[in-house]
Amino acid sequence: MSNKLARGFDIVLMRYLPQLLCFEVKPSSTYAKGDYMRLLVNSSVLNAYAEGMSNVSNKIRAGTPNADTALLYFKSIDRYELQSVVSLVLGEQVEELKRKGLLKRPVPIAFDWHDQMFYGDHDTDMVRGTKPRDGSSYAYQYLTASILVDGKRLTVVLTPIKSREHIVEYVKDALNRIRIMGVRVRHLLFDGGFSCLELPSWLGENGYAYAIHFTPNVVTKRMDLRNGETASYPSHRPFRLVRVDDLETKISYLFATNMTCRPKRLLKRYKTRWGVETTYREHNLFLPKTKSKNYTVRLLYYAAAVCIYNAWCILNACEDDRGEEEDGHVIALEIKLSILLTFLIPAVT
Repeated sequence: MSNKLARGFDIVLMRYLPQLLCFEVKPSSTYAKGDYMRLLVNSSVLNAYAEGMSNVSNKIRAGTPNADTALLYFKSIDRYELQSVVSLVLGEQVEELKRKGLLKRPVPIAFDWHDQMFYGDHDTDMVRGTKPRDGSSYAYQYLTASILVDGKRLTVVLTPIKSREHIVEYVKDALNRIRIMGVRVRHLLFDGGFSCLELPSWLGENGYAYAIHFTPNVVTKRMDLRNGETASYPSHRPFRLVRVDDLETKISYLFATNMTCRPKRLLKRYKTRWGVETTYREHNLFLPKTKSKNYTVRLLYYAAAVCIYNAWCILNACEDDRGEEEDGHVIALEIKLSILLTFLIPAVT
C-alpha cells in the first residue's frame, strides 16, 4: 500500500462523505452516525448488500448496525435535502481541484444520461422506461455533467431525472450550477440522448460552443449528407448539422454543432467525452447493491459512489497534501483495499 494512499485518500474522502448522511441519530441510539457511514462505505467498496455487509462486519469487529436499522435511518433523509447536499459536496470537490491549479483555464464539459436498471414493479417512484438491457426495460435515470481536464474526469453535477421531456431545463439547471462553481466552459459535449430541436438553439443563443451527437431521423435521412458536409436543420430555430466519418472505426457521426473547426477536429473533441462512459463504469465500482424501492436510498447509494469516485480523481490530481508530485497512478483496487483497511479491518495493537 503506497504512502500516497495512507496519508491521502482517507483524508480526502472524509472531507466529503459524512455530509451525505444528513439525518440525526437518536441520543439513545446504540450506534453513532460514524457506524452508519462505515456500513455505507464498506457496502460501496465491496458492491455488497447492507444486510450481508452488516453480518460480515460484525464478525470482524463489533459496532455495526444491522441493515434494517441502517435503512430506516437512510430512508429518513429528506430526498430534496440530500440533493442539495450532493450539489454542495460536488462543489467542494471542484474547489479541491482549483486548489491544485487544474481549473485555471476553461474546460470541456461532457453531459450524459445514466440508467440504473430496475427489476421490480415499474410503477415504483422515479422508475422510467428505457432501452432493454440486462433483462430489464426500466431504470432509475440520472443526468451527470463531468469536467475533462488533464486526463482527470470529475463529476460536478448529479441530477435525478423524472422525464426526458424536460431535457433543456435539466441542462439549464446543470449549467447554472457549473457557473456558480466558478468553472469556465470551453465547450459542451452531449451524447445522442440529448437529441432534440430546442437544445442546440438554446445553447447557441446563450453563447455556448457545443457538439451533440444527433440521432438521425426522417429529416436528416432526406438530407443524405456525406463526410464533411453541413446543412441547416429546418425548424423554427434552425441549427447546423455536420456529418463526420471516422475512417478508423468506419462509424459515421452526425453532429448538431456551432463549432467552426474542421470535421476531423470536431470528431477528436467529441471523442474526449468517451471518458465519461468510463466514469460511469467506475461509478459502479463503488455502488452498493440494494433491493429497496425507496428512492432516497437509491439516490444516497449512487451519490456515495460518485463521491468516492471523485475523491479517487482528486487523489490522482498530480500533487499530494504537501504539494509534492508523486509518481504512479492509484488504481481502484488500491482504493478499495485502503478503505477496507481503514473502515472494516480493526487496527492491530
